Amino acid sequence: MSSAGVKTKGQLCHGVSRMDEPCDEPGQRFCERCGLWFCRSHFPDPEWHPCAPEQGES
Repeated sequence: MSSAGVKTKGQLCHGVSRMDEPCDEPGQRFCERCGLWFCRSHFPDPEWHPCAPEQGES
């Protein structure tokens, strides 16, 4: 069992578009707010990540 924030092998991006299309890229960034993994491009994108950090935050 892995703990929160520890990437598991084969973890995919949890981002889902408005058209309900999942992302199949590897999850590289963990969101502490929602507890989900996102690829680098979807982590800051509010269209794919509802609690995306404000612009300029990392």
